[in-house]
Amino acid sequence: MIVLPGQTVVLRTLEREDCRELWKADEPTAPWPSQPLTPGLSVESADRWFDDMQSKQGKEHVYLGVFSPKGDLLGDVQVANIDWRSRTATLGYGIARSGDRGKGYATDAVLTLVEFAFDELGLYRITAETAEYNAASCRVLEKCGFVPEGRCRQAIYCAGQRHDRLIYGLLGPEFRGRRGSPGCSGRRRQEPT
Repeated sequence: MIVLPGQTVVLRTLEREDCRELWKADEPTAPWPSQPLTPGLSVESADRWFDDMQSKQGKEHVYLGVFSPKGDLLGDVQVANIDWRSRTATLGYGIARSGDRGKGYATDAVLTLVEFAFDELGLYRITAETAEYNAASCRVLEKCGFVPEGRCRQAIYCAGQRHDRLIYGLLGPEFRGRRGSPGCSGRRRQEPT
């Protein structure tokens, strides 16, 4: 089982019950959700999600739960679509309940997983995408060192409107370089002295 301690969160493997809890707890962001809504899907869909996740875990992606130090489930984070030859992946993350958002949990979860992906998995590049209207997600990515790389114009259709999809990227050497900078948000665990 993977357990990765961050500054304010702990990342660890999701169990079936965790997936069910996330499925029930998910509160879409307003005014537009950050991902497609899945109205009417039963808890069995959470079980299928867990089964699919487990079949790909460590091969195509690393999918982890975001937990408080006390063990409360806050959300999920993953590097997916791993290309082991090119050493690239895509990043995804979310905090389920609106009351837990805006507290730095997503930023810490992303920093913790990105460090693991670069240092332990040997990845070289991580890409992330978000809707242009998701200012909170843009802030998380930029705090973690991701650089805006592109825009897919009107690629998202939501609530009768079209929106751009923003593309961000982060390279391992950039992340490692930021870790040593004073006041840098790309820092992680301190080495023992």
